[in-house]
Amino acid sequence: MSIKLLSNLKSNYVSYLAKGTGIVGLGLIARDAHVIGKIQADTYSQSCDANAVEKRFNNTLYLSNPSMTMDGMKKTVFRWEVENNFRNFVNQGIGYFKGIGSMLVSNVIPLTLGLGALLGKGKISKGSAIGLAGYGIISFFKDGLGMGHNDPLNKNF
Repeated sequence: MSIKLLSNLKSNYVSYLAKGTGIVGLGLIARDAHVIGKIQADTYSQSCDANAVEKRFNNTLYLSNPSMTMDGMKKTVFRWEVENNFRNFVNQGIGYFKGIGSMLVSNVIPLTLGLGALLGKGKISKGSAIGLAGYGIISFFKDGLGMGHNDPLNKNF
């Protein structure tokens, strides 16, 4: 039984290598998407909170009728708005999924190649793995080493 298993592994090592390439590619994309999602969650929720507080503060600056009751009510609503945490919780979730979505859209080529390598069979899986490896090599030279980018700060005169 173990000899048959070893011979089966030897004959399918290329497909296992292709599946592993897909897993690594999708893992890197997922990690980047999660980090960008966390950053976007904070940015989006804080900007929404700032907009809401600014709107409520502007509402406290003017009274349509001179009334101490209306002034107290507006200031109470403003204080409640400043101390409100529920909107922040909801907007962080919205911002997180916006960040993940934007990262998945910007990485659609390696995402598709990674899914093809992981979920595909036969030539599709192997071709997607080769494409994903090629994309990674090109990305390393282009983005990692900076080849192919114009650098306006260090321009030769």
